[in-house]
Amino acid sequence: MRQERVVVKRPHPVSASYNEHRTPNNELRWLVGGVNSPVRAFRHTGGSPVLLAASGGASVIDVQGRRYTDFIMGWGASILGHRPAVVCAALARTLRQTLLPGLTHPLEIELARRIGEAVPSVEQVRFTTSGTEACLTAVRLARGITRRAKILMFDGGYHGHGESLIGHHGAGTPGALAAETLRAPYNDLLAAKRIMARHGGELACIILEPVTANVGVIAPTAGYLRGLRDLASRDGALLIFDEVVTGFRLARGGAQALYGVTPDLTTFGKIIGGGLPIGALGGPRDLMRHLAPEGHVFHAGTFAGHPLAMAAGIATLDQLRARAPYGRLEQAGARLTRALAKAARAAGVPIQINRVGSMMTVFFTDRPVRNAADARATRREAFAQWAQTLRSHGILIPPSPFEALFLSTAHTAGELDRFVRVSSAAFQALRHTEGP
Repeated sequence: MRQERVVVKRPHPVSASYNEHRTPNNELRWLVGGVNSPVRAFRHTGGSPVLLAASGGASVIDVQGRRYTDFIMGWGASILGHRPAVVCAALARTLRQTLLPGLTHPLEIELARRIGEAVPSVEQVRFTTSGTEACLTAVRLARGITRRAKILMFDGGYHGHGESLIGHHGAGTPGALAAETLRAPYNDLLAAKRIMARHGGELACIILEPVTANVGVIAPTAGYLRGLRDLASRDGALLIFDEVVTGFRLARGGAQALYGVTPDLTTFGKIIGGGLPIGALGGPRDLMRHLAPEGHVFHAGTFAGHPLAMAAGIATLDQLRARAPYGRLEQAGARLTRALAKAARAAGVPIQINRVGSMMTVFFTDRPVRNAADARATRREAFAQWAQTLRSHGILIPPSPFEALFLSTAHTAGELDRFVRVSSAAFQALRHTEGP
């Protein structure tokens, strides 16, 4: 079989401004920074943002007609690939019947039932329109139930841009509210214990991604999640698992099933909407009943439980149950990890590959990455050159060293092999340009 020749070009400088590499379109005039979410601006890797016009399977096509194999996959939402036939058919059926009925639709009950059947800790569900909304509602619910104000979250964790949760990501949060948010390093149970010893009686909740995805993929160390569960129970705080990314990706029951630790509340998003905007908060009835209209904690939304998102989510979860792809995704992820690690060793380029199931991050470092500080200490310029080489050969990965790559059931063995071949050339180029 003929081997393609992979030519590696020097990367755009990461420090170059977006305006210097802007596309010839009008996105900068009409959109702030040319995007509607900061990571899409490609600031971490340089080069112009990609404007995508179409998608299908494991591929996306930009406005110039260039096709890419995609490992962003809707930031984890598209586990069945882009526009799977079962989801498109469900959307077409629903659209023939309704668009926005304005009152409860039967599909809301059906998707809630499917989530509850898959995740034993969930007895009732409240749908939202985003993962951000689900997380801020979860924190509000915890505060309403406990009558406490403080929350504990973890450095590098991301739970959307709710004011109590945004942390260091930007200005605009009142100081009084920011003071109610406590932070500890992820995977450091002793640090969490110290905070709980001082503030346990004031703490409404502990919220975390059980496997981080927004500082790169970092798995919990042995006993860490169980230790947090015990701390929360001891001091009367609620434990919230943000499974917006991990829910229905790592296992049908999410990370809590994979690691055998049961939270009090769980937030969902991404996969449960089948590619449409969605979020959800779930938990036992005795906690969920505190939400309005049964309880005193308010939440409402015109588009919450939108029938199109419900239909897409039902089709996706039914497909995941019928096809049970998690074993195959694990095998594909393990195979890709081994091949990338071998290529990097051959080039003499130190990398650490953090992977859990079908989500992974390649960190350019010779040290293990167990928390946000470790992730920030990695070689970002090397990541940028790797990402740009992949892009120049028709492969898209998240344009940030602090995000996860996602596999889907639509990716083929050939596409994974090509990913490795291009990466191998990029690693070789890194050895020659940066030295030992």
